[in-house]
Amino acid sequence: MLSLLASCRRPPQVDAPDRLDALAIDVPAPEDAPDAAALEDLPEPPLPPMDAAAEAPPGRSTLDLPLRDSWAAVNTWNDRMEGEYSAFVARLGAAIAQRRCRRLDRCLGDPSANTLFDASSDRRLSLTVDCADLPYILRAYFAFKRRLPFGYVARVRGYGDDPRYMLRVRPSRWRAWTDFRTARAALRAMVDDVHSGMYRVSPDVPGGDLYPPRIDRDAVRPGTAYYDPNGHVLVVIEVRPDGTVYLIDGHPDGSLTYKRFGEAFAIGTRSLGGGFQNFRPLRWDGEHLTRAGNDEIPGFDGDSQWSPAAWQPAVPDPDAGARARVGYHQWVRHRLASAGAVVDPVLDLREQVASLCRDVADRAEAVDASLAAGIQRQPHPAALPWNIYGTTGDWETWSTPSRDARLKAAVRELHDAVAASASDPALLERMRAAWREEIARPGCETRYVNSAGATVTLPLETVLDRLFSLSFDPYHCVELRWGAPPGSAELSTCTDDPIRRGWYRAEQRLRNQIDRNYGVATPLTAGPEAAPDVDPRRPLGLRP
Repeated sequence: MLSLLASCRRPPQVDAPDRLDALAIDVPAPEDAPDAAALEDLPEPPLPPMDAAAEAPPGRSTLDLPLRDSWAAVNTWNDRMEGEYSAFVARLGAAIAQRRCRRLDRCLGDPSANTLFDASSDRRLSLTVDCADLPYILRAYFAFKRRLPFGYVARVRGYGDDPRYMLRVRPSRWRAWTDFRTARAALRAMVDDVHSGMYRVSPDVPGGDLYPPRIDRDAVRPGTAYYDPNGHVLVVIEVRPDGTVYLIDGHPDGSLTYKRFGEAFAIGTRSLGGGFQNFRPLRWDGEHLTRAGNDEIPGFDGDSQWSPAAWQPAVPDPDAGARARVGYHQWVRHRLASAGAVVDPVLDLREQVASLCRDVADRAEAVDASLAAGIQRQPHPAALPWNIYGTTGDWETWSTPSRDARLKAAVRELHDAVAASASDPALLERMRAAWREEIARPGCETRYVNSAGATVTLPLETVLDRLFSLSFDPYHCVELRWGAPPGSAELSTCTDDPIRRGWYRAEQRLRNQIDRNYGVATPLTAGPEAAPDVDPRRPLGLRP
């Protein structure tokens, strides 16, 4: 079986860890680049079936056949192949959205989810992919199945100690699929080589794997990657007629989740490569693999995603006041909307609430996985990671600060959307009715098994009440992971000792922080003293 362990992140260099005993609390701490080749107009031959020579003998996977038999580049990357790639990603994404599969290997092993399913390889496939590897593994897998050339940047250089957050990143080493004996070896090497720093290549730097596309429905499509320079990568699986984008992402535990694009995902700057990215077309001449340059890609746009001036409407609404200023996420949605599409604020609220419920359910699975691994029974470390969002080891695998921050950002976005409609009483009443209907759906209830073995049910409104009390720390009891109030019967079953509870109190300011900041220290004092008021029920008129 092909077994791969992938990670978005690499270990940072740390200077001074944040220690519990540094705070005044009542619990002591225990002691050389290729030139881009011009694209040519190439004919589009019919897609051939798998060659007989590439069929694996009984009991042997095609992943282990020599590349000359299993991955000869008999096809070329062109519009037809890009369309098929988008269809492949969209089908997989639909299965993940419907929660029919939650890991990449299981999705690829499901013929109803994988348009390229082949029992000789896919039933012997074991993949644990994190966010940075997901776009590359999807692209390489497709290239393997469709006999297309494939290569990737295997190493980058830049300024900074942590490769995930370096500045002025440039490629320094490349690999082609022909460098390996088998497809299995190529995929394994890719997982070892690729990390999220590969996405930080500015579009002006030659030799990178990806480019920023024009933001329209032709260029942003299933298979397009989105890079949040805070260290997260997602893959587009659907662009709806009203411009709403849905994506999937990978996590350190190997799970895949389904996300609605919004303010939880940052754009960053041009030099950091943030935003939507497509793979550059590749061309193979039998000896050399070359990447298309910017001027050879019709859909290239190296400016608009990072230009607030480009996001503004040509004729601003004079009655909109400060709200006339369009933000990046609003602009993306407008650009991706079909002609004549209308945005319905009530439908938007329904979809945002449904997305929140999915995010909470995904968080529940992450917490359950940590509990199953027994992390809560291990001694609490004497220091938090230098940066709680990007680290390594058990904290990287089992903690949830990034998930929790994105959940808070999505709640804030919903709050702001409702507040923008507060001046229309009739619309607000329809939104209130939609809110009540959505939160009553069974999928908006979360359950966990407490430390005494009893099941606890948390409606979405309870989670919102505790939004800034949910512990991201995997060394805490499950009751604290779900923010059980002090002195409550719910918290009485928690068996955490005074040291763990001291950590919980000390981490409150970090829990009050919505916006993630990677690549810098996150001391216990990093967040605000008070949690921000982002409860959408207040502008809905459902809370005082």
